Amino acid sequence: MDYISVALTANFTAVAATTLLLAIIAFQAFAETWKRYLAIGILGQLIWSSSLLTSYITDINPLVLIHSELLRATLWLFALNGILSIRLTISQWPFKTKLIALSSVGICVSGYALALNQKTPVDALQYTLLVLTMLCLVTTEQVIRNLNSHRMIKLLGLSLTFLFSYDLFMRGASIVLDTTAAPILQGRSALAFVFASLLSLGNLIFNESKNHQNIFSVSRPAAFYSSTILASTIFILSVIFANIFWSNKSYLSTYLFSLTLIFALLLTVSLIISNTFRQNFEVFLSKHFFSLKYDYRLEWLNAIRFLSELNSEKPNYYEQVLDILKSALRSHAGSLWINSDSLIKKVSGELVIENQPNFIEVDEPFVKAMLKESWIFVPNSLDKSLNKNNVLLPDWIKNSTEIWVVAPLIIQMKIVGIVLLSKPRFDTTVTFEDRDLMTNISTQVASHLLLHQQEKVISDSRQMETYNRLSAFIMHDINNVIAQLALIGKNAEKHKDNPAFVTDMIKTVHNATTRMQGLIQKFNPSSKEKRTSFSASDIAAELVQEVSIYSPTPQVTINDDFIIHADRKRLLLALKNLVRNAQEVSPDNGSVRIIIRLENNAKIIVIEDEGNGMTQQFINEQLFRPFVTTKQENGVGIGAYLTKSYLEDIGASLRVSSTLKKGSQFEIAFS
Repeated sequence: MDYISVALTANFTAVAATTLLLAIIAFQAFAETWKRYLAIGILGQLIWSSSLLTSYITDINPLVLIHSELLRATLWLFALNGILSIRLTISQWPFKTKLIALSSVGICVSGYALALNQKTPVDALQYTLLVLTMLCLVTTEQVIRNLNSHRMIKLLGLSLTFLFSYDLFMRGASIVLDTTAAPILQGRSALAFVFASLLSLGNLIFNESKNHQNIFSVSRPAAFYSSTILASTIFILSVIFANIFWSNKSYLSTYLFSLTLIFALLLTVSLIISNTFRQNFEVFLSKHFFSLKYDYRLEWLNAIRFLSELNSEKPNYYEQVLDILKSALRSHAGSLWINSDSLIKKVSGELVIENQPNFIEVDEPFVKAMLKESWIFVPNSLDKSLNKNNVLLPDWIKNSTEIWVVAPLIIQMKIVGIVLLSKPRFDTTVTFEDRDLMTNISTQVASHLLLHQQEKVISDSRQMETYNRLSAFIMHDINNVIAQLALIGKNAEKHKDNPAFVTDMIKTVHNATTRMQGLIQKFNPSSKEKRTSFSASDIAAELVQEVSIYSPTPQVTINDDFIIHADRKRLLLALKNLVRNAQEVSPDNGSVRIIIRLENNAKIIVIEDEGNGMTQQFINEQLFRPFVTTKQENGVGIGAYLTKSYLEDIGASLRVSSTLKKGSQFEIAFS
């Protein structure tokens, strides 16, 4: 096979790949505006490839090739600046970018003027193309620098960098040597083929449009048979090319070598300049060519299951947490340390360490390093990437042969605790897998520990608040009783012979006894009830007598009287609580009504007031919650709760309706 045949093959593959790329970009340009500009640049690439291919098939004017080179560079410059203008308005362009764009326009115009003048020396055109290539490189760099790059933009930038760098090398060699070697031209065609192939794959994989919908689709059988035909065609073509290569190895081998070299260079440079690509490549190799240390899916499912089974009420809660961490890394022993008031103390674990302190302060250097970098210490590691912070460890950890890893439990930039784990029985080498697994699981464990601590604080606060409220309530009633009895004691010596005083004293003592008994009953729902039968009108009359010293005095309306079976004193206390609330919220010149009636065989007592009313949300969420009150001074917030609870205990129901600025209505229905 001669050079012409190989050149034809090289340029034909470049044209075919570029045509395919242009079709893909044109299709995607319907959904993604910036790809319309990209299509213009690829069109210039296709025109150049086609003119180069045509030059090997038939004789054409050399100026056509010069014009195609100029057009290619011009369209790429236009495309790159167009992409910039979509993502950044021209007013937002840095001064350097604006200067490059203006220079590009000037050089392109000058290049066309030189190309149209037949007397222009070839060297002048070569220098013009060299400058245009440099401008293409610089503009590519501006696109990557100034855009918040999508992966497709990054791939485009990397591909164009290789493309224009090779052009720069070729033009420089052509100017210096006054000729261009055949392998360099083959390499350029090979690079054009690789460029188009990479961008085609990239556009299919890195589709930026989220709402993109396919214009057409094929059925699964059609896709299967089409794929089969395509695979068969590729196989047949591969056999044909292999046969041609075997028959004549000279020029074709140069082309194939160029392709291989370009792919190798692309891979090598990408691995060097892209940390993300390098890490992904390492993970890819680890996943597909090396056995993994952990089955991450299984480990994660186990961790979730164990965490969901944690019971914070059990005394061995911290042991359960430590078992989860030990199980994840196959460790047979460990110790868990929890941060409490800036001191990290051991709360669980069987790992015994010589000279171990009773606590660790949070401002120790190794604790700060763990918090700042989420660093996991491996005390006995010889790997520099793992032991670089080991100098910060305290001596009792450094000198221990039992400790395998020291890992922080961090959540919300707060160190909740530390876990020390011993070596597993097998495979004690610490790898990135151990650290990644430990980091993820320890974060989840830390969130559970923090929630556990917060629940405990909230529970303690609520218990203390309940105690304080109950104490205030009881002390209030006791103080009233003490005040009554103290008044008797103060006047007893002076009025002990006065029969009226003795009568009032007996009533006061009886009233105090009744109040104390009522107080005991209020906080002891299980106390024995003395149920009797009495009429609703009787209890209403007694109720009015009890609260008549307050205003407004309740007005009783009896539509239908009925008999109630309940503990008279406890029911009176419940009704009194509702009436007193109604009196407190109603103005002194307002009214509180007690209505007794039968409705659909239901025995009903209604208590109405003319207060400010309540919202439905307050009724649903706050009214009957214990220790929630709207009273500013003496309210404890248990009256409504105890009333509702007692009424439900005797089979009655309490319904509330309210209108803002008009008042509320409490309806008790007895079964």
